[in-house]
Formats: sequence, C-alpha cells, structure tokens
Amino acid sequence: MHLHKTTAALLLAATLCTGQPSRKEVIGYFPGWLLNADSTTMSVARIPYAKLTIINYAFWYPLPDGQIVGRDTLGDAKYLRGPVESRLVDRAHDHDVKVMLSLGGWDASDNFPTVSSAELSRTTFARSCIEALRRYGFDGIDIDWEYPGFAEHHGKPADRVNFPLLLRQLRDSLTAEGRRTGKILLLTAALPASQTQLAGVDMPAVLPLLDQVNLMTYDYHGTWEDISGHNSPLYASRREDSLRCVYASYRLYTGELNVPHAKLNIGVPFYGHAYRACAGLHKPAAGADTTFFGEMGSFSATVRKAAGSFSRHWDEVACVPYLVSNDGTRFVSYDDERSVGLKAEFVRDRGLRGVIIWEISLDYLPDGSTPLLDAIDAVFHTSLSKHK
Repeated sequence: MHLHKTTAALLLAATLCTGQPSRKEVIGYFPGWLLNADSTTMSVARIPYAKLTIINYAFWYPLPDGQIVGRDTLGDAKYLRGPVESRLVDRAHDHDVKVMLSLGGWDASDNFPTVSSAELSRTTFARSCIEALRRYGFDGIDIDWEYPGFAEHHGKPADRVNFPLLLRQLRDSLTAEGRRTGKILLLTAALPASQTQLAGVDMPAVLPLLDQVNLMTYDYHGTWEDISGHNSPLYASRREDSLRCVYASYRLYTGELNVPHAKLNIGVPFYGHAYRACAGLHKPAAGADTTFFGEMGSFSATVRKAAGSFSRHWDEVACVPYLVSNDGTRFVSYDDERSVGLKAEFVRDRGLRGVIIWEISLDYLPDGSTPLLDAIDAVFHTSLSKHK
C-alpha cells in the first residue's frame, strides 16, 4: 500500500510539473440522437466508462442571439432529463468520467460567426453555457465550430478576430463559475487538421484560452472526391498526400503552431467511407456507396456487412486498412483494431495528451464488445502500467 501511495504522489507531481495527466485522455463523443437507433446499439448503460476519461455530449448549438439549444430535443429529454438510469452525466460521474457539452458540429456551425461578432451575443452565449452546466452538471464546454472563416457555413474574415473574443468570454465565465462552485470547468475546441481550414483561427490568441486542443484528424479523403483515398492515414503513402495524414497535422500543430504536446488530442475515427464504382485505392469513384454501407459506415456495420464480400488490404506506409469488394466495384476506407492501436502508440510515444473519438457507439458490436476502444485502452493501459 505504501508503494502505491508513493507512486500516486509521483504521478501527481509529474502531472503538475509537465502538464501531462497520469492517464492518457480518451474522449468519446456521444450523440444525443442515438435514442432513435435500435436496441442493439450502445446505450448509456452500455458505455464502457472505465475506458474513457471524458464524454462529449453532442450536439447543442447557438442561436443568432447567443442562446444555446439542443439539436435533438428527444435525446436531451432522455439523456439529460430522463430517469436517473438513463442520464448520461449521472452515470458518467458515477465512474469518475467527466462530461462536456459539445456545441456546433458540421451541421450546426452557421450561427457562430454572428454570435461571436458582438459583445452582447458573446455575453449571452457564455451565460447560456453556464446555465446549461448548472442545470445538467456538465464539466465544461467543447466548441466544435466548423470552421471560423469557412464561407460555406457563413464564415467571415472577421471570425479570426472574433473567435478568440468568444472563447475569452466563455473562459472568463467558466473560471468565475469554477471559483463559485469549487469545481474545475474545462474549455476545449475541436480544430481542423488542415492548414487551409485553419486560416480563420488565430492560434496564438486561441491556444492560451483552451485546456485541450482536439484535432480532427479524419476525413482527409472522402466520397465527395472523385478519386478514392484513406479517411485517416497515420502517414502519407504518396507524395500528393504529404499534408493529408495524422503525422502532417501533428507536425503542423506542434511544430509551426507551437501547441504543447500535453494539450493535444489526436482524432480517431470509428467510421469509414464507402465508395461506389471504385476498383481500389486511389482509383476513380462515383460518390458514396449509400446502398450497402451508408455514406459514413460505422466500424460495426463494416465488419458485419463486408464479411465474405470484400477482401481486406493493409497499406504498410499509411498504416491503415482498406477493403475492396470481390467484384471490384466498391472500395472502403476505414480503421480497424490494428490501425487505431498504432494511432494510440503514436500518441503515447510522442507524449501527446490523448485521443478524441467520433464516436463511441460506432464500434459497438451485437455481442456488446467494443474492439476499437479496447485496442486504444490496451495501448494506454500498457503505457500507464510501465510507470507503476
């Protein structure tokens, strides 16, 4: 017992000195719209909390005046206000897992430019966030604005200045609320993997305001393109993809943007992209194969539906698998246990804070197993054990 106490004290001291937690961060997004799925999918009761450190409840979003609302009212009624056994925050806290309220997402980022542009709406936004934390017991706010300056989502050049102002208002409000309650409230943000989408983010102004940076290292390629490619390659397997891989994004953030390793979480997708009329990797394609897998096929659906009809291949350079249908008409880019394990090793070996997962229900198999989450946990558990 004395040895364990000493070890714990040393780990705590190391955390305070280096900013590195004694345990790697494993952040899983949990969508509020999962209640509409069938009974074989992950529920609040089935979440493997012991393998997670934070759950990001997705998504709420801001109205133009700054008030925030839930995207799925039925999901919120069940997971936030329903019976105790189905309340996400209560169940997570029972297992010492934090729950963040995640705001935005690809389909709900259009109002951020307006909200961030005026002091009144920024103040309203921050106040509305604090009210949600008080009502439901969230441990902080995760901003998933995709992306500042992105014209398709009403972005403007002024977003580069206004995004830090919005974060500053929220940071100050969270700090004040934390002092009132004696609770540490976190502020994180999901940020793009590419330099192009980062043009609207003033990283030197944003970085000091965030406790953690969640890097969306996926969707490097997808079915919106007419040539197939890897969804989330660890390394680039061809020259033209040199900036489209996890390693390149890691170098961008830690090298050029000076993001501390201890603040950076790498994104791990539990989904893939299925292309139709496509004979293989880096081949012409005709969009998404929505009839067989769906545009963004979950790992669980992929392994079930591909059995017997597809051959698995491994890209030794990119460190990811892919599938090609036996008739040569479908191609699937996805991650499996081996590739997510290698991503976890990448995080461990470079001293990064941890990983974010979109999203934790997507590797849930009918037998209740979670192979991808297990692969990450095995790597991080081994890493932690070496310090004991």
